[in-house]
Formats: sequence, structure tokens, C-alpha cells
Amino acid sequence: MTITGYRMDRRGFMTGMLGASSLPLLGSLPAMAQDQTLRMFGYGDGSDFKGLLDVFEKGTGARVSFEGVPFADYQNTIVQRFRTGNSGIDVFVVDPTYVPTFSKLGILADLTSAFGEKSKGTLFPSDVEGATYNGKMLSMPLWESTQVLFFNKGLLAKAGVEAPGVSPDARMTWDEFIELAKKVQAAGAEIGFGFEQVDRYYQLQILPESLGGGPGVKGQDLLTVDVANDAWQQAAKWYGSIFADGVASRSPTNSTEMADLFRAGRVAFLVGGPWLIAGFNEADGLDYAAAPHPYFAGGRAVTPSESWHLGVASDTANADLALKFLDYAGLDKDGAVVATGGSNLSANIDAAGVVLSSIPQQNPDLKGVDTLMQYELANTAIRRPRTLGYLQLEEFVTRAWSDIRNGNDSAQTLSQLQSELERSFGRIEH
Repeated sequence: MTITGYRMDRRGFMTGMLGASSLPLLGSLPAMAQDQTLRMFGYGDGSDFKGLLDVFEKGTGARVSFEGVPFADYQNTIVQRFRTGNSGIDVFVVDPTYVPTFSKLGILADLTSAFGEKSKGTLFPSDVEGATYNGKMLSMPLWESTQVLFFNKGLLAKAGVEAPGVSPDARMTWDEFIELAKKVQAAGAEIGFGFEQVDRYYQLQILPESLGGGPGVKGQDLLTVDVANDAWQQAAKWYGSIFADGVASRSPTNSTEMADLFRAGRVAFLVGGPWLIAGFNEADGLDYAAAPHPYFAGGRAVTPSESWHLGVASDTANADLALKFLDYAGLDKDGAVVATGGSNLSANIDAAGVVLSSIPQQNPDLKGVDTLMQYELANTAIRRPRTLGYLQLEEFVTRAWSDIRNGNDSAQTLSQLQSELERSFGRIEH
């Protein structure tokens, strides 16, 4: 998730931690005929899944053929492929927020009988919930995510600012934190603070949610638009103010630019996910650590979560091999560790423990970050709404945040957003 196509530049922080010796032998998987081919569809060039595909091929004798398209085109391409009547896909990458839409379109095979019981106690319950729609398990949770507040220790020391603690008890309010960021910026930091994903719904949903404003939709079917309530107004005004004040910069426009600026030592504080750790650890001269994600005073602490799932195409002619692949990638501990690609958290509880415990082993300055992430996943994590209108919600809200970031009036922008989404949702067939 999300999600997660916004993190295309991540590199594997587990590559050095786990090493080739940790790759499972796949002894639990019987060998398949050499000519069997599993057709997998996803985003990009498939590099995020290469380790998993290589090990699965070696252990089963099957072949996995990966086909990808640019992330920006991915969701629409999936729908178009199935409209032809023969998708040519066996397994595909699924953003769980689209499970309701894909269910309605009939493009996901029902996994309930295969994995419904087996997933209990193996996957995080919230991930299974995200894979389930109308009582059916329709996707296999693969990865998880969370967010922390990264900071440049050298820039803070130069400003005489004490580094924040990593314990959840050290969590700052946004107002407290922004004052710190301004102080560090005044002492020479080029940029005081930035969101890695700049204006994406995934990372900014927490702003109105922290104030009790909800995800922007409400009602039993989550098709009633609610993006102009008082909490959304307050959150949007605050978001616009950090750019108007200059503590956040309008120049970076995407996650790659933001991560590169932090890696280069030009940003004091950055909200981002664990997929950034590998690149930060490899950056020459970058002395950094992490702290809890801030929240609004008087509100509650919330953090983004969830990530990609895998689905079996409803028209696959290779169901047995597809189910075997999902079982290994999602429910087998060793397989789930390999499936993280070295840069993701896992939706598999045991595999997530392996990945999290490895973080401070790679960088002693990140001691306690594993415990913090475990806390966030258990206590503050929120998920994007499972609405048939999510495609429109994500697109329109992201555009609204971008407009506010660039100086548009927040109240006027949200009012327009409310109207646009109401018109768009009105065309959705229930």
C-alpha cells in the first residue's frame, strides 16, 4: 500500500542481516513439473519480488513469469486485463483497499477454504480483516507498514536540540515538534521537516484521523463523503501552515526526492517508513535515528499501516500452483521472510518479528526502533477505508493536499473536494 508504490527506491536492509544462509530450502513444498509456469502480474520490473520468485522456483521446479507496468498505470491496467475475458494472469499484486472493488468486478478467486483457518494466529488479524470482504477471504496479506519520525542527529546537535527519545512515551505533539524543527532549521538545516510521501493519502490520512475527523468517508457502506468536517478543516489548515511558514519545503514533490534530501543531510526531520532504513544506513556521513510519529494535542496518536497483498486471478487455469505460491509467501515463516524482499515488514506475525529484530543489529542508533514499530502496529495503526469509492477518494484527496501545500486556501479546497467526491460517488453502483 500503498502505499507502497510510493516507495520504489527502497533497498534491502535485510540483505546484509540475514544473508544467503537464511534462505529456506523449501523442503515442505513438493517439486512441480519443470514446465509449469506461474504468471504473476505486478508493478515495475518485479525487483521487489525477485528473491521470493527465485527461491520458489528453486524449491518447486516451477517457473514464475513476472509481467509489470508502471505503478501509476497499475490499478487501471488490472481492470482492463480482466475485461478482455482472458487476463493471462495467475497471481497478481493487490492493494487491499481495492478488495471491495475487485470483489464486485469478480476478478479475485475466493481463498476462504484454502487459507481462512490457516491464517488465524499466523497473520496479523487486522491484515486478515483487510483481505476479507462480505465474509470471504479474497487476498493473501504479504507485507505490513508503519511510520516513524527520522531525524538527523548532526543537525540537531548543531542547533543544541536534544534528540527525542524512541519510546512511545516520548511522542511529541505536532506543535511541540514543529517548534523543534524550526529551531534546527534556524541553526542551518535547509529543510526543517517533510513527509516522505509529500501529499499522499496513505501518509496524510493520520492528520484528520488524529483529530477525530475520520478517513473522509462514513456510513455503513463508506460511500458518504465527509472531508470538510471541523477536524479535516483543522488538519488542512495546519498542513498548509507548515509550507507557508517555510519549515516544510514546497520544492520536493515525491517520495524519492524527499528521501534523497534526507540522505544528503539537508532535512532535519522526516516522517517515513522502514523501507527507507537500508538507504539511510548506506548514506555516507548520515548520522540519524528515529522517534515516535507525532500527533495533535487533544487528539489521539495514529499511524499509517498495511501494504501489498497477493490475489489469485478468478480466471486462472493454474490454481493449484497459485495457491501453493500464496501459501509459501504468506503463511510459511521462512517464505514470508524472503517475501519481504529485504525492505518491508511482514504481515506474517513470526516473520515480522524476524525482520524487526534485525533493524538495530544493522544500526545501533536504531536501538528500540523495533520495539517502537511493534507498539505502533499493536496500538496506533489505522487502515485506509474499504470503500468502493477508494480510487476516487485517494486521487481527489491527494490532489487537494497538493493544492493546499502549494498555497491554496484550505477551507475552499476542502469544500470543493467535498462537492467533487459527492458527484463522483454518486456514479458508483451499489
